[in-house]
Amino acid sequence: LAIPDSEVVTTLDGDLQVTLRLPNWVDFNIYCLGFYERPLVHYFLDALNARSVVLDVGAYIGQYTLLAARHAPQGHVVAFEPHPESYQRLEAHVAQNKLTNVQILQQAAGAQAGHMSFALARTASCSGLLPPGSAAPHVTEVAVTTIDQIVQQLNLPRVDLMKIDVEGAVGQVLHGAQATLTRDHPLLIVEVSRELEPDVDDTPEAIFALLHRLQYACYCLRWQGLTSTLVPIDESAVRHENIIAIPTVK
Repeated sequence: LAIPDSEVVTTLDGDLQVTLRLPNWVDFNIYCLGFYERPLVHYFLDALNARSVVLDVGAYIGQYTLLAARHAPQGHVVAFEPHPESYQRLEAHVAQNKLTNVQILQQAAGAQAGHMSFALARTASCSGLLPPGSAAPHVTEVAVTTIDQIVQQLNLPRVDLMKIDVEGAVGQVLHGAQATLTRDHPLLIVEVSRELEPDVDDTPEAIFALLHRLQYACYCLRWQGLTSTLVPIDESAVRHENIIAIPTVK
């Protein structure tokens, strides 16, 4: 069956209002299942407390941003979303739900501040940074900052959790966050793709090596029915995986 090309208003987590565009796979999953990546969402929510400081890097339309803002009402959420249309939808969702503990940045997070080419995919949630010299059918230029720069600019006292979903630019994000990761050792939820990482001159092996140097152990979430379990990840076998990186130091 074809997914209807329509826009619908529904609720997330009970009463958080979101407008979904069903041809987008993320939106369609939220509409049909209540969440996108439901087991990971439950893990994410369990990791929060009322005062959590959360960075949502590659926020898209805000599923994790909205949930963090709701479940950490005395905390703070910083959302990064460079895609022009997705940024507007994210901004609308935060405003519509009257969430005052969220700051939205229309910037990508990378290894250094500046500007980079950004591939606009047909499915907005699949858009991402392009390395110098690469091409794509539809490209725009976006502002790039670093996690360390933003943490300093916003004078964040700490970072407790970072969710990173940036379509292959994970290594760049981590390289630009090393001071924050060393200072705070936040929990990391990171999408790693063997197919996408080489597009920005990176590999899963390089990402895992960096995480190990920063004193993180890497796991994946496996579930059966309503029960989920963290298991050590076979790094050499990773194809496309959401990684849970847990600090080995406090």
